[in-house]
Amino acid sequence: MRAFIAIKLPAQTKDALGRIQNKLKTALPELNWVKPENLHLSLKFLGEINEAQAKEAQKLIALAAKTTGAFEINLNLLGVFPGQPPRVIWAGTNQTPLKLIQLAQAVEKECLKLKTTAEHRPFQAHITLGRIKNPIHQALLQETLQTQQQKISKINLSFKVQGVTLFQSVLSAEGATYNILAEADLLERDSGGDF
Repeated sequence: MRAFIAIKLPAQTKDALGRIQNKLKTALPELNWVKPENLHLSLKFLGEINEAQAKEAQKLIALAAKTTGAFEINLNLLGVFPGQPPRVIWAGTNQTPLKLIQLAQAVEKECLKLKTTAEHRPFQAHITLGRIKNPIHQALLQETLQTQQQKISKINLSFKVQGVTLFQSVLSAEGATYNILAEADLLERDSGGDF
């Protein structure tokens, strides 16, 4: 099975990001857009794992969740991952909470026990909104992102992170479906912001 570890988004956050996607689609209709119900904040892509590894991963996310408490995150940034051409449009934050970095590091450390591929790039908090499959006019892309960036910075896209989730990704002709395999609450439910 294909699996990954991520942070679930509240329904209202998915709805708000879906509205941003709709505005981006007007100018960039040829992109492959992630369904709003599938939006998530990635922590670790595990790839293909077997049933034994999936059970082990459930234990590992519980251990990783014990390393930090709940925290707030504010989505106020739109961007693209670099590359020629760029491949991913994402939403993120310009102030990554320390607790999110600690959680991502704990997940990465625990997942080494699964013998998955280690991540050597620095962690960047992001929610993939769309994937660029074909070359796109760079000026149009930048202009569209700047316009929506001005809008996203004026709305409240803050939410509280209280847990970490292990998902299974099932691919089909209609796109991916994500099934929850396990969830683990963070160590405590505090109100610290840690920005």
